[in-house]
Amino acid sequence: MEDVFMGFAFSLVLTLLMLPPLIKMAKVKGLFVPTNYRKVHKDQVSALGGLAIFSSVLISFLLFVDAVNFPDIRYVTATGLLMFFVGLRDDFHPVSVKTKLASQLFAVIILVFFADIRIDFLSHHIDGGLGRFMDVGLTIFLMLWVINSFNFIDGIDMLASLFAFIVFSILGIWFFLTDQFDFSLLLLSLSGAFLAFMIFNYSPSKIFMGDTGTLSVGLLLAITLLKFDDVNTLIAGSPYQFNSAPGVAFGFIAIPFVDSARVAIVRIRKGRSPFRADKNHIHHLFLRLGWKQNQIAFFIGLLVLIIIGLSCILDYFRFSSLSIILIDLAMISLFYSGLFYALKRTKKKEVLLA
Repeated sequence: MEDVFMGFAFSLVLTLLMLPPLIKMAKVKGLFVPTNYRKVHKDQVSALGGLAIFSSVLISFLLFVDAVNFPDIRYVTATGLLMFFVGLRDDFHPVSVKTKLASQLFAVIILVFFADIRIDFLSHHIDGGLGRFMDVGLTIFLMLWVINSFNFIDGIDMLASLFAFIVFSILGIWFFLTDQFDFSLLLLSLSGAFLAFMIFNYSPSKIFMGDTGTLSVGLLLAITLLKFDDVNTLIAGSPYQFNSAPGVAFGFIAIPFVDSARVAIVRIRKGRSPFRADKNHIHHLFLRLGWKQNQIAFFIGLLVLIIIGLSCILDYFRFSSLSIILIDLAMISLFYSGLFYALKRTKKKEVLLA
């Protein structure tokens, strides 16, 4: 039990020790983020933060985990390493979207078919193999979406790291309370690493996470949300059980999930690839309003906490998963309406002052 908190502390300290040398090495070797039109920072910054995060978490986790109680450890570790190396390659020499998607799909298929990490919903309502087949397809789609949703929000200083810290801290504590100590160890090791990383990622950032971090962490986030749903079916009667676990799980990823869906739809309507980068994500909208990067990160972090809290409250009052998801979507839509209204007013002021 105490190993969980040792993992948190060890990962935090190890990340703190690794980041300064990485920042220094990046300056000496010139390992900086390439300049492009989406760049919102002015200084040259390295994207090697994911190297410190993933390495610290992996070492802390393997050092303290009880592998006997974590039978899927080899699959989680192997797929996490796959995403890590694909991301590392992309941070040094850009990898095509097709290659990244293919590697993500390969990792997800391993988890679904070998570790049996999947949604188990439609098979209860549709007889025969069709329901199971549809569950597999839905699991693969949602896991890919979660991975890329997390990748998409890493567009300004501290946003992705703060989001990850919030989600992994809350779920890490929940898994601890439900006696899932080894999975709690993984999540709190992530939490410790991100707490350390935020010190260097606070605007103006000294280092970015890069795809090395976002792809591997995005995969772990997808695994975590499916594990959250699975564990809730095993702890019936527990005071920590969520009766509408899928709805609550959605609350944790709702903001980046919806934002990535909105941006993808806009890109497709304009005849562009949904993976073609632009400056239309939620954080870019706030930048147009003149907000500073740290302000945006903390505000969106607060919004994430509100949606998570709302989802938990609705579960407490026995709302169904579908109802929770729809209410979360309504709240987020209301927020976007206010944001676009503010942008419209700002544009009108600019026209009047021109």
